[in-house]
Amino acid sequence: MKKILSSLFFISTTVAAFGQAVTSVPAEYNDPTSEVKILINLDQLDQSKDYVLNLIADADAGLDLYIWTWKPFEFPIGSPKANGEGGAPWKNSNELLKLTKEANHLYSYTMIPTQFYEVDAATVFKEDIQFLVKPKDGGGYGDPDRKSDDLKLEVNPPNVERSIVYGFPMKVQEDDLLTITYDNYKETKTSMQQLNPDEVYLYLEATLTDSTVLKPSGFFQVGNNPELKLTETATGSGSYAKTFIPRLFFNLNENQHILSLKAVAMKKVFQTGADRVDQDYILKFGCK
Repeated sequence: MKKILSSLFFISTTVAAFGQAVTSVPAEYNDPTSEVKILINLDQLDQSKDYVLNLIADADAGLDLYIWTWKPFEFPIGSPKANGEGGAPWKNSNELLKLTKEANHLYSYTMIPTQFYEVDAATVFKEDIQFLVKPKDGGGYGDPDRKSDDLKLEVNPPNVERSIVYGFPMKVQEDDLLTITYDNYKETKTSMQQLNPDEVYLYLEATLTDSTVLKPSGFFQVGNNPELKLTETATGSGSYAKTFIPRLFFNLNENQHILSLKAVAMKKVFQTGADRVDQDYILKFGCK
């Protein structure tokens, strides 16, 4: 496996910025017929859960870690690519699925998805790469579990041109961590160019499955709501972002679910259409 320091530096900074446990080399991976290195950062897992703490303790003790994967395809017991072997497969991971330790708490697995899963590219785009991480013996059968939560590397078809306002990940559910970014440095609208970092805000509007529309602030009040201020991703970059979990941000109850989200980058002081981007960004949410 290639170990490229610059790539690892990029990965580490990306994880720090977006709180993502899973990243990849290349960072924007959109060709399932080519090689991808999947990076898993244990420090970004939910350490409030005992089974995650057990996993990290095993890693700290020097035990090997393994990928356990089920999408875009899960190989059945007995297959050379089955997740586990024997009568208790969860306690005996397949050596083929051993992760490579790149650094402390940073592991990788390299594959060509269409070859590894034996599916076509369209299936990878539809299902993504879904997996968890565990030691060879993942517990269970009366023993405490030792594993990560379910993880996912999104694989999306290449875009011809990305909008100046966009979301990551592109496929999202309401309890996922979502980042909305506004690339002001690409802005072609004269009245919105070269904004001061203190005046970049985001109008957000959620449409629920029952057609209810929720908005933390109306257009003319957005600048009074500090929760809607965008933060420059790096000093002088001209790129601004906000990261949040939609379900928590909109304070939904257990019976409420988001159908779509509208985001509009705008100035802190909104008076006319000149004080906002020309196009709304609409993000559709996946079903739970």
